[in-house]
Amino acid sequence: MRLILVLIAFVSVLSSCVNAQKKALDNVLALEDKLKLAQDASSNRDLALEVVAAYSQFLAAYPNIESKPKLLFKSGEVLKGLGENLKAAQYFYKVHHNFPESKLAPLALFYQAHCFEIIEQRLTAKNTYEEFIERYPNHPYVEQAIGMIQLLHYSDEDLIKQFEK
Repeated sequence: MRLILVLIAFVSVLSSCVNAQKKALDNVLALEDKLKLAQDASSNRDLALEVVAAYSQFLAAYPNIESKPKLLFKSGEVLKGLGENLKAAQYFYKVHHNFPESKLAPLALFYQAHCFEIIEQRLTAKNTYEEFIERYPNHPYVEQAIGMIQLLHYSDEDLIKQFEK
């Protein structure tokens, strides 16, 4: 009888934890939906930052959740949309470094390289694109990464001259 009571108590506690986690995730996703309706993170900076904070708070409360790579990736995307490319690169790094088997890992590495490119960290961008090519040689973005590496050698003025020809 005592074993049955312990099992019932355990199931009750587990059920309430799952419900709290689902409710917290639903709140985060509702906030995310609100941002999606706005369509432009940069013109809704406060809301976008609120979404990133909500992702972070949720991940702090539930660090072992299965969707962690997806939430980290989304944080990177929102920050990239805000022009916070160094912070975005850090989130993309967490995805591909901590979750290399995630389907988002290749794209996270590619986006990380692009963030470095935007902030004019050309050598870091080049190295990151090269890592992307080496790790994911069959990815559809490999040709684009090769092209981006080639463009990194040009200054803005050189690129303008190339396109004027």
